[in-house]
Amino acid sequence: MKRGLLLIIIAGFLTACHSMIPASPVQRLPAAEITLTPTPYFYEVQSGDTIWSIARKAGLDADTLVMANELKRPDAIHPGDRLLISSKKSISGRLLPTPTPTRIPCLHGCMQPPSGCVVKGYHARLDGMKLYVMPGDEIYDLPQAAIWFCRQQDARDADWLHWTPTGPKAE
Repeated sequence: MKRGLLLIIIAGFLTACHSMIPASPVQRLPAAEITLTPTPYFYEVQSGDTIWSIARKAGLDADTLVMANELKRPDAIHPGDRLLISSKKSISGRLLPTPTPTRIPCLHGCMQPPSGCVVKGYHARLDGMKLYVMPGDEIYDLPQAAIWFCRQQDARDADWLHWTPTGPKAE
């Protein structure tokens, strides 16, 4: 009985609150675009930060962050340290090497494994499901792959599912 009375009171309160809020048409806001802060700038290390987490936040490769800050021991950063976020110059002003873009073969899969391409795709026998495994995932002796990918993202983009010891996993 008390519970029913409480629900009636809450419903009445919500109705009264709703009538006080002016109705306005719903506006769709444009999707937020992520824009990275232009480099160079300094980042202050926070508790729990690692070189890899900072590099990911800054949109840099961890090796580039280490080179930019001329770190001898990347694992020895501490809260309060200031790191230079830059992909062009090091903290002492030296130019960093510019990576040469390399073409990734077979974005949609290759019939033969190109050099360095190790993601293996298999068609499941019963239902034809498209599954791929990473080099460390193989727990069974599997036959020759039906298709090869150079990157895990390429396999995902081609609608293949990651096979794990507990079964297929969409990521």
